[in-house]
Amino acid sequence: MATEKAKPTSPEPPKDVERVRDIIFGPQMRDYDQRFHTIQRDIERLRQELELLNEQMGELDREQGKRVQTLRRESRQSDDDLRTELRQTAQKLQGEKVDRMALGELFVELGNHLKTGGLLTDMLGLVTDTTE
Repeated sequence: MATEKAKPTSPEPPKDVERVRDIIFGPQMRDYDQRFHTIQRDIERLRQELELLNEQMGELDREQGKRVQTLRRESRQSDDDLRTELRQTAQKLQGEKVDRMALGELFVELGNHLKTGGLLTDMLGLVTDTTE
């Protein structure tokens, strides 16, 4: 009989250990598991929202790029138009403007002619010859 008492007892089956663990830690583990799944859902939802925002930002970036290109094109066109108009106006003014030196010489000759007692008709002939 002494030999029967000395026999080591067999370990509890794994099922019983799990049952004891579930009794002791079960509510906490279920709470942690529930929290973990809630956090996973939140992270997945936030990841999807972030992807959506990234797509929207990419779309806005493309639209802004197109707008900037359009504005640059319009700005260049306006600049070219203004430069062309300025050149035309400058050419028109140069064509219509009397040269200061020629006008000064004309007045000097007119003054000299009047001093010497010349007639106005002679002076008109002189002006006509000078302009041609």
